[in-house]
Amino acid sequence: MTVGTVDASDMYRGALVQGVAALDSYVHDVVLDYAVAIVLGTRAAGSVSRLGLHFGAVSDLVTAPSAVDREMRAREAINERLSTETFQKPDDIGKAFAMVGVNKLWASVFGPTAGDVTTALRLVVARRNGIVHRCDVDPSGFGAVLSLSDTDALEAISTVERVVHGINGHI
Repeated sequence: MTVGTVDASDMYRGALVQGVAALDSYVHDVVLDYAVAIVLGTRAAGSVSRLGLHFGAVSDLVTAPSAVDREMRAREAINERLSTETFQKPDDIGKAFAMVGVNKLWASVFGPTAGDVTTALRLVVARRNGIVHRCDVDPSGFGAVLSLSDTDALEAISTVERVVHGINGHI
């Protein structure tokens, strides 16, 4: 009934943006859980990367009156620290996982197709950034909005889904 009447491309843009946001949230949550486990001593660090907690947070952790308080304080401090970063681009995602001991994420998860997967994800994130930061306006300078079809949006979401399923099946 609405074909030709309603321009659905903005809904497709919204879906693409939300897909990348979901990826970012997923990586944050997994890295947070792993980092808390490392701080609590239930997971080996496996990396020399630094999380960068301030001395006040460290003091709060070591003076916690109980294991539950220590975990809650660790979760709060690490979450606060991680909230300053985004984990959308493949390099940033790889560094985040390396920080908690999951090294060479892309190669170990996707093997010989890792380059194809990371390239596809880079394109999705670049499109997301164009939508969010430039209103998806064509960079040629003519002011037109770039086209986005339902197929384009579904392919972008499929790429994000493939990345999440791959990582989740590996970790």
